Amino acid sequence: MIRSIRQFLLISLLISMTIASSITAIGNYLLDKQVIQPYLDDQLVKLFTFVEILAHSSLNKNELQKKIWTYLNVSTNAGAKNLLFQVWDKNKVLLLHSDNSTAQASLMNAPEGFSDIHINNNDWRAYVATDPITREKVIVADLYDIRDQLVDDITRNNGYILLVTYPAFGILIWIIVGLALRSISRVTNEISNRASTYLEPVRAENIPIEIKPLVDELNQLFIRLKLAFDRDKRFAGDAAHELRTPLAALKTQAQVAIRAGNETERLIALQKVVQSVDRSSHVVAQLLTLSRLTQEQELNDIRPVDLHKLATEIIAYLVPVALEKNIEIELAPPPTNVMVSGNDIALGILIRNIVDNAIRYTPERGKVFIKIINQPNLVIFRVIDSGPGIPEELRERVFERFFRILGTTTQGSGLGLAIVRQIAELHHATIKLNSSDESTGLTFDVEFKSIS
Repeated sequence: MIRSIRQFLLISLLISMTIASSITAIGNYLLDKQVIQPYLDDQLVKLFTFVEILAHSSLNKNELQKKIWTYLNVSTNAGAKNLLFQVWDKNKVLLLHSDNSTAQASLMNAPEGFSDIHINNNDWRAYVATDPITREKVIVADLYDIRDQLVDDITRNNGYILLVTYPAFGILIWIIVGLALRSISRVTNEISNRASTYLEPVRAENIPIEIKPLVDELNQLFIRLKLAFDRDKRFAGDAAHELRTPLAALKTQAQVAIRAGNETERLIALQKVVQSVDRSSHVVAQLLTLSRLTQEQELNDIRPVDLHKLATEIIAYLVPVALEKNIEIELAPPPTNVMVSGNDIALGILIRNIVDNAIRYTPERGKVFIKIINQPNLVIFRVIDSGPGIPEELRERVFERFFRILGTTTQGSGLGLAIVRQIAELHHATIKLNSSDESTGLTFDVEFKSIS
């Protein structure tokens, strides 16, 4: 389990650096051998040239050897003790040689050019060439140990440098990662210091692109929580507002029933108590339905729905309500292909509220006609009533919560059409209100996209 991003990055980066440095060190070791060997071979050729030139000079043998020996001590990195030279004439007589005359006779048979020779348990790198005119053979060589030591020294020094810089790398990584994580610390502090009721989005400026999706999702969560809290608060306020009147009436009618002087007055009062209870139950049901329908919410269980079949089931439950007012309610025969995509429960609530609203506002012996119209790419659910209708200037306001047209005596909560609009928006449907073809009444259309 990762307990700290900073520690994880520090350890991971140092391990990565160690692996990379190890691979680099091995590679450099191999490459150094490839680079240093030609360089030292070139030095060996220069030494050969120097010895050859001096061998053909007019100096005597002792002076020549002294000059060569001085050159080896002063001008070469290997040092004279790790180098040797020999000059042989055409008769295989040794003319010149270095002081470390290790197995001098053995070098006489060294092959021309560069070669590796083994003398007295030591490996030497030799360069041999014969003068084509004088037939003198010049041999120079250096110890392989010097070459290997030089490569080892370079590798060792690189390792020392890495060990010395490791703490500096660790401190730099710690500081850099800390600077990179400051934005996370700022967001953490901002969230930890805010009140539980403060659900405004977190400031997203100067946020690294790596954590911006996290902050965006967090802000979306805050928005959803705020909407949910506002909805609950609004529900509580709406419930308190709407239930105050029926509960007061319920109490009054109960008191009247208690004080009634005869059975007739008591029955009338109790009937009004029942009406108040019914109104309160209706208001609570509508409020609960509206609280569950939110604009930011996505519909679940989307499936093809037969709108006519669903309307038939819902209207069957509302027929007794219409019959109580002697209202004629009719559902036209179904057209072909009236399938829409949606949630059948939500669509059932929409149909019930529209038809129930039409029954409520249609006077006795009136008529409510429901039909479903199938048009290209469109399915229209239409309800036509013979009620008083809605003035054109108020047709938009009737969808507001708790709005009721003045002078209306029909009982209601003012929430039914608000619920209808909410469900229609969730289904991407369009609502249109028009005057009925009759002298009075309203045509209520809900237009759905049909399923191709």
